[in-house]
Amino acid sequence: MRSEPKTQGLFHVASPAKVTLHLRILRRLRNGHHAVRILLAPVSVYDRLSFALGGPAGVSLTVQSPEPLGAVEDNLVLRAARAFASAAGRPAGAALRLEKRIPAGAGLGGGSGNAAATLLALNRWCGHPVGPQRMHALARALGADVPFFLAPRPAWAEGEGELLRPVAALPPLALLIVKPPVSIGTGGAYALARAEAAGGPAPARESDLRSVAGVAAGLFNAFEPALFPAYPVLGQLKAALLGAGAQGALLSGSGSAVFGLFADAPARDAAAAALADRAGREGWRLLPCHTLRAHRYDLVF
Repeated sequence: MRSEPKTQGLFHVASPAKVTLHLRILRRLRNGHHAVRILLAPVSVYDRLSFALGGPAGVSLTVQSPEPLGAVEDNLVLRAARAFASAAGRPAGAALRLEKRIPAGAGLGGGSGNAAATLLALNRWCGHPVGPQRMHALARALGADVPFFLAPRPAWAEGEGELLRPVAALPPLALLIVKPPVSIGTGGAYALARAEAAGGPAPARESDLRSVAGVAAGLFNAFEPALFPAYPVLGQLKAALLGAGAQGALLSGSGSAVFGLFADAPARDAAAAALADRAGREGWRLLPCHTLRAHRYDLVF
């Protein structure tokens, strides 16, 4: 149901990251992209978006980030806001601010989540002028991961990542994400990788996803054989997490973040403490978190 649009306001919304628990590259498509099968889960690491609406005409963005993110004009937040304004015919004036905590170039979907949050927040504020099908099309045009973030919850993603099947069984999982001081672009990762129809564990069945042990047994990422030799630090991160007690560890997406899966939060926190000195010496970012059953983009005023 559509509601009456508001003309001005200041509000904030949180945008989550995600991890990849299973990733297969099935084949290369005619359009140059790849068919994949991926198990995704949102996690409790968030960026913050602020919206000031009702000002001068046009859409602007400022970014606060601990690391360089490239040109603002290329940022997915700005692209999403402009795509929404074009589709909906409003808002006429929007000043957006992005505060980054999710590392970029890490395989954690920070930019994709930011784009989805922007689309959904503007649509809600403006009275839902854009329906679900059009919203999905806008998200898909911005990137393969953006549709997942329209309703973040554990899900299998197929096709180019836009065909989603929710997974109800996955419990909250205690994770420690480690981001090294290197970023990996998705395009570069695919250039190194190849389709892996075989090898590694079979994709987990729904019943396997009800326990930490079941999830750990199904961890697989087809990028690892290609990226680990090219970026030796990734193998070092995985070994460090396993050595600190993780029941499993995996590269997330196309990297460069690697996460460890732990039996519970105390085990995860003990591992973070054990790795803190090395992380400080080597420039690793440690992000203790857990998977989410779902995330709501609540507007905070």
